[in-house]
Amino acid sequence: MSEYIVREIERLKDHKVLWLTKLGQSVYYQYRIGQIYSDELKEIGDKITELDQKIHLKLKEIHKEEIIRCVCGNTLDVEDEYCGHCGKAVEENQSNESIVCEDCNTEIMIEASFCYVCGSRLQHHQGGVL
Repeated sequence: MSEYIVREIERLKDHKVLWLTKLGQSVYYQYRIGQIYSDELKEIGDKITELDQKIHLKLKEIHKEEIIRCVCGNTLDVEDEYCGHCGKAVEENQSNESIVCEDCNTEIMIEASFCYVCGSRLQHHQGGVL
């Protein structure tokens, strides 16, 4: 009987971890869009952004020559002539210009609408970012 109770407690703890994770993701999202703020959330958010940057750089190392990305952020295949997401011709996507995200300092293509790492929305005007 006690073995059953121990397994049930472990199952309940696992379920609790799942809900705590969902809560954390929700709070982080609300923090990122500016709905809530505290110094503690900023500190945690900065650590998450730092980890996201490191992950992005490592993925970039692995797939340096494999990833072709459209200006909209969609991943393209080498054979693609047009982006399946936004419809732009692949030649139009081959811009070498980049900017640095103001939120996480990641280098991104100037035509991008969102940062690939932190997800921040970029404000555009003709030929660049505001």
